[in-house]
Amino acid sequence: MKAQSKQKKVTEQVTSLEVGQHFNKKEFIVSVWGISDYFIDRSFDVMFSIAKKNLTDREFRTDKGFIIRIK
Repeated sequence: MKAQSKQKKVTEQVTSLEVGQHFNKKEFIVSVWGISDYFIDRSFDVMFSIAKKNLTDREFRTDKGFIIRIK
């Protein structure tokens, strides 16, 4: 149940981005999970990948810890 709510939070964050907007990956992970380590970072990456697959009309780029919507 918790994984679904975290997936929902990741999807909402990604969906809310407008072109040119960005968010700090590490800060977002800490705000949702409470801590950040290798395994949580990988979990976020999987959830982010799932969210991107559902938003085929949008493109994102990761640069220096920021996730940026480019299209």
